[in-house]
Amino acid sequence: MPSVAGSEIRLHVAGMDCADEAALIRHALAKPGIEALNFDLVGRRVDVTFNPARITAAAILDAVAATGLAAHTHQAGDVVGDDHHTHDHHHHVAKYWAIASGVVLSIGWIIDGVYADSWSEALFGRHGEHARHAHHPYAAIAYGIATFAGLWPMIPRAITSLRFGRLDMHVLVCLSAIGAAAIGQWAEAATVAFLFAIAHLMEAWSIERARHAVATLVGHEPGWGDDSGHESAPVERWIEKFAAIYTPVVTFAAFALVLLPPLVDGQWGVWFYRGLIFLVLACPCALVISTPVTVVAALTSAARRGVLFKGGAPLERVATAKAPTLQAVHEAGVNVQCRTSPKSVERIDVVLTCDHDEDIEFLVSHAKRALRVIRQNVTIALATKFAFLVFAAFGAAPLWLAVMADTGATVVVTLNGLRLLRARPAVPSIAA
Repeated sequence: MPSVAGSEIRLHVAGMDCADEAALIRHALAKPGIEALNFDLVGRRVDVTFNPARITAAAILDAVAATGLAAHTHQAGDVVGDDHHTHDHHHHVAKYWAIASGVVLSIGWIIDGVYADSWSEALFGRHGEHARHAHHPYAAIAYGIATFAGLWPMIPRAITSLRFGRLDMHVLVCLSAIGAAAIGQWAEAATVAFLFAIAHLMEAWSIERARHAVATLVGHEPGWGDDSGHESAPVERWIEKFAAIYTPVVTFAAFALVLLPPLVDGQWGVWFYRGLIFLVLACPCALVISTPVTVVAALTSAARRGVLFKGGAPLERVATAKAPTLQAVHEAGVNVQCRTSPKSVERIDVVLTCDHDEDIEFLVSHAKRALRVIRQNVTIALATKFAFLVFAAFGAAPLWLAVMADTGATVVVTLNGLRLLRARPAVPSIAA
């Protein structure tokens, strides 16, 4: 059935802070009549192109609501603020559960410390992953409560993800904590649940900081300006494809690690524990969020200098220019136009306040700097993942440290991308 031109709605999704939420929505909207989806994680936005003869806007909203994420429509240019109460309430509740988990976890450690031979044994176990740690019965109860408190806010999301046939971070962490408890690692299970609860809050804080930083510069939340027809950067599309392959591959590797090596050495508990770490590392959050945060920060700071990019793709193409001249920029495949030109802005890639030499120099140097930061972020995210996958396979990384590393990488790449909000003046040399 032919498509009806111009059928597009823009959704604002409260709580869409990570690739997991985007993947869940993409799965829920894999329906006849949905022609394209464009996600803006920093702005919590989804642009949906659809054929109204096959699916209605109301049906699209119902499909998103079925994921447990609140969504409503917006027009381009609208100030987004009416979801903050719902979003903030969710994170306040999650914060209280995280605090409760940490308090009860500490009580368990204290009980174990009093009855254990040493405090290090109480904190880290007797022989790490190679033997069950004999917890005091009251300590084990405290660890069980701490595990429940840490996992409780994410259990509804985990159930929803399973209902849609997805193994996202909520499911993976729940499985990891339950698995650790099943092999007697109660303290580790509680620590994982508590650390992920804190990690979830840290990730939300870092993304919220990005939103507020952009809003401070442009006067409204990111993604809600006149950005119709914006084009995603090729590196963003590559990362989305990579993440779609990475998660199932690592999840499969986790099950292989649990089942195959024990057939040789018989150490089922050891390899089960290592497989749990692989499950934690299967979520590509840091990798997926690294590029959009950087691109939004770069586009925002450029706009404050009078340089308007029509998305991440023109930014990446400008970065390939070999000199700070308008001719070199045109040779890079970018259509640059002065804002005062009568040509429609819909047919160009970059709009300049004017086309003086210093504007072109800033255009190229800023794009090259953005591309360097994107490469840094991708390297940080990938290096962290693969390093801990190797460590886990050889038993050199505890489960709780894998959670910390994964979350730390997400926060680091977000803050690194936000550096681009401070636009640097153009310099004579713009070598990559």
